[in-house]
Amino acid sequence: MRRKINFNNRATDQVAIHNKINEINKEREEEKKRKYIISKRKSSIIAFFFILVLIGALNFISSISRFDNAKVVDKAIKQLSILGLSLTIFTFMCTKKFGGFFNKIVRGKGFRAFFILGSLAIFMIIAFGPSSIFPTVNGGKGWIRLGPLSLQIPELLKVPFVITIAGIFARGKDTKEKISYAKNLKVAIFYTLIFAVTITAALHDMGTAIHYVMIAAFMIFLTDIPNKVLYPIFFSLIVAIPISFPVLLKIFSGYKQHRIKVYLEGILHNNYDRVDNYQVYQSLIAFGTGGIFGKGMGNGVQKYNYIPEVETDFAIANLAEETGFVGMFIVLFLFFTLFVLIMNVAVKSKNFFYQYLVSGIAGYIITQVIINIGVAIGLIPVFGIPLPFISAGGSSILALSLSMGYVIYINDSHTTD
Repeated sequence: MRRKINFNNRATDQVAIHNKINEINKEREEEKKRKYIISKRKSSIIAFFFILVLIGALNFISSISRFDNAKVVDKAIKQLSILGLSLTIFTFMCTKKFGGFFNKIVRGKGFRAFFILGSLAIFMIIAFGPSSIFPTVNGGKGWIRLGPLSLQIPELLKVPFVITIAGIFARGKDTKEKISYAKNLKVAIFYTLIFAVTITAALHDMGTAIHYVMIAAFMIFLTDIPNKVLYPIFFSLIVAIPISFPVLLKIFSGYKQHRIKVYLEGILHNNYDRVDNYQVYQSLIAFGTGGIFGKGMGNGVQKYNYIPEVETDFAIANLAEETGFVGMFIVLFLFFTLFVLIMNVAVKSKNFFYQYLVSGIAGYIITQVIINIGVAIGLIPVFGIPLPFISAGGSSILALSLSMGYVIYINDSHTTD
């Protein structure tokens, strides 16, 4: 008896196989597209990072050209060593092996307590330790000096601070536990105040303390905390800022009080005293004389002892004088684009911890840009906050390189597309 072939079943099987093949091909295309987007974003972040570092290096070389050859070589070797170490850290952090190892440490259960207690202990040691190892620089503590090596500890701790605050805000969200936003907010504010008060009181570094507060505030406003809670806090800060200056004048004495008075004279009466507000006065001259296209790299005048240590906190003034409005526009565009790219990594991150962490790093960079440029043009009182990637300073570029490498690692390993 001849077997009857069921052509309908065969046709159905062929359709099912065809659909399965299409699904596999579609998944492959989507995965290929996802990897392309991640790779493109990674390349863009690295490109903008290196362009800013290159601009900083060129500006540094121009800034130190005022010295004799021996000192130029000495400063150049020191800065080159710092950049080499920073870029090495960045390269290692970009890899899944080393980036993953660092990620495993900071995501450990004991990291938050270890960081908070360890940081406060270090601050106390710096505050009361011997001045030969823990010197006072420009009226503030926070430095550790071991021979030719100098590190500004509060600057290095900004990255783990961001990680800690991100971990607090992510509590309960990734593990589906019921932890109220109010509890997380209170803990984050408490830790931020501890850092701000300790750095201000023990290390006498109000500028760094304010930057810590700004980083935390940026992260707070990116959480899912309801606007009805955030808006009163925001408006309270707006009201508190102008009120705070008279209060600070009463609290502080000596140098800090004088600095606030000088700032108020400049911002309210356009009176930039050539003695008391010398750096800002000369910085404004640099911005003004730069014009549209600047005087050309290496042709600036303010670096010739008009602005002390122009390669550090006021590096933007030399850059403005030599590259003009066009140069400033390009630099601001680079910073803004890098900020957007990093925020895009945050948006595409797979869980809340990485979202808060990466956005915190973006806030860390952009608030530092705002403070530094605000100081240089007289809108903010003079604080010793470097311009990311542009200002010379080992601690800043080390911390920034670590954070940028961590962003690349998260982009490669913990984003959806």
